[in-house]
Amino acid sequence: MLRHALRTLVLLTGILAWAWAAQAADDPAKAGDAAGGKIRLLILSGANNHLWKATTPVLKKMYEDSGRFTVDVTENVPALTAADFAKYDCLVSNYTTYPVVDGQRWPAATEKAFLDYVAAGHGFVLFHAASTAWADWPEFTDLIGLTWQKDKATGKNISGHGAQHSFAVTLVDKDHPITQGMKDFQHVKDELYHRQLLHATGKVLATTFSDKAMGGSGEKEPMIVVTEFGKGRVFHNAMGHDPKPMDGVGFRTLMLRGAEWAATGKVTIPIPADWPTVGSPLGEEVKKAATPAKAEPAKKAPSAEKAPVAEKAPAAEKAK
Repeated sequence: MLRHALRTLVLLTGILAWAWAAQAADDPAKAGDAAGGKIRLLILSGANNHLWKATTPVLKKMYEDSGRFTVDVTENVPALTAADFAKYDCLVSNYTTYPVVDGQRWPAATEKAFLDYVAAGHGFVLFHAASTAWADWPEFTDLIGLTWQKDKATGKNISGHGAQHSFAVTLVDKDHPITQGMKDFQHVKDELYHRQLLHATGKVLATTFSDKAMGGSGEKEPMIVVTEFGKGRVFHNAMGHDPKPMDGVGFRTLMLRGAEWAATGKVTIPIPADWPTVGSPLGEEVKKAATPAKAEPAKKAPSAEKAPVAEKAPAAEKAK
């Protein structure tokens, strides 16, 4: 009797485990829970006009150190298949073929698998230069909501950036799960993209003023944009030129909370106590650290007419 009861219990446990796994596959928001409570990320890397060999390890460590994610990396993005996508709750793109952004499309089956993956309820995250990828793939550009622009006739950039500097990030939607509870913050020294194309699909969560004095557009520019595609979610962060700005509190927090939201539709990762609110002592420290100290003006050398005549050294006494 006891053995029969144990066998029944084991069988029921197996059935429940199988049912939970099947439910997680159908509902990506629960997939992380099925994987031991952690969200499974895949970082797309291996090509970028920025320092991807330096920034991809920063991304991986940032996500893993949070304790909320498990992370894999691929450097063979064009070879990804539907089976590869299915292993993860969210993809994080640190990938672009810029300046060659036309004619670099995936195989049709892979593109469809990627779009189906997101539409089924999974997440996609990208930052900075990844917005330049696949300019000739309209479904992708609509998916990410904010894209780099070139003049088709001349091939010259419409989008661009000025000199790197610290800038204030203004939250325009404080009710979204990603930004809820956040205050406007001072971002560390970074590239500020301007004149990117905001698509109708994109919802802006935060902007930044692009100062003409720094080579900018003189306009408010989108910095954080989200889109939704089917049941899926996309988080787009225009900041993060290299490892230094990626270490900023604002950037890190947005990337963590953005990935959690993209994967699950919810956010549990807290906003850190050392938040560099604009105008606060911490915010001013960030701004000051990014501003080079003014060099003291060099003192003019006295003119030859006014230069004092050096006194002659006294002749050495004769040895006695």
